[in-house]
Amino acid sequence: MDQWAFFDELKAGTVRNVYFFYGTEAYIRKNAIAALQKKLLMPGLEDMNCTVMQAPTAQQIIENCETLPMMSDYRMVIVRDLAVLSPGKVKDEAEESAQLLSYIGRVPPTTCLIIEAENVDKRKKLSHALVDLPGAVSFDELNDAQLVRWINQTLRPLGKKMDRAGCEALAFTSGRDLTMLNGELQKLAAYVEDAPSITVQDVETMATHTAECTVFAMVDALALGQTEKAFELLAVLLQSGEQRIGILALVTRQYRQMMYLKSMEGMPQGQIAKELGIPPFAVSRLMRQAGKRTAAQLRSQLELCVDADYDIKRGALREEAALDRLIFALSAGK
Repeated sequence: MDQWAFFDELKAGTVRNVYFFYGTEAYIRKNAIAALQKKLLMPGLEDMNCTVMQAPTAQQIIENCETLPMMSDYRMVIVRDLAVLSPGKVKDEAEESAQLLSYIGRVPPTTCLIIEAENVDKRKKLSHALVDLPGAVSFDELNDAQLVRWINQTLRPLGKKMDRAGCEALAFTSGRDLTMLNGELQKLAAYVEDAPSITVQDVETMATHTAECTVFAMVDALALGQTEKAFELLAVLLQSGEQRIGILALVTRQYRQMMYLKSMEGMPQGQIAKELGIPPFAVSRLMRQAGKRTAAQLRSQLELCVDADYDIKRGALREEAALDRLIFALSAGK
């Protein structure tokens, strides 16, 4: 089941004996564990009846699961960084996996075992068995519709809301990491004070800009020949801790995506997003940038980016000189 089905199931009163939480969305996974703790553990006794284990052996997991709860109906055992689920071979993998496989169906009814994993090698027998459990829950990165839903669920207790355009602007500006977005939503809700809605303008004024977003603005400035503004944005990136070689990589990716987009003209935006591996709402912004340049210009400008990277790596130019020269060349429309 997915994360939404898990919360619906828990709300209906269904609790599984064994859960396998896997996927990259750590913030919602953390909230799911907190929801289980609230559901199962007596207030004030959480520390006595919840054990968190980092990279344990199968025997350690079994011993903790077999321990009876204290002054409570349940205890929770949370397992993280289980080596036998990760890619690559580990010591005693076959024995460890077999021991866990044989025990999963015998976890006591007083224990709720949660095995967490972000990156899972599903080719492994244990991984395959865990994914097939009724309590297997995938925590995948939210798609656009789910992100809009999550943002407004987070804003509801604050008495605020945000339309789809505002949600897309926030995701574009601050990224899609939910831990980061939660902080941004708290900040935006305080900023708008008594206003019931958070607007795109509020996002643009107050939200934290990711490096990708700032590079996007830099490429806009380069297209308009605004050299001074491009260097101001470069300074912002450097002050935030970004390295010049990383900034160059982001600029190069931006020009490469624009060049690819030129060859996809006429395709539906959803298909373009899938081909480029970017969110659908970002396609229209990228199309606007690409529309300011011909295919020949984009090809030439991408070559300038690649040449700058090559000059740095072969030692012909220092990073600072190569990036500065590239910005001058791109803003001149070369």
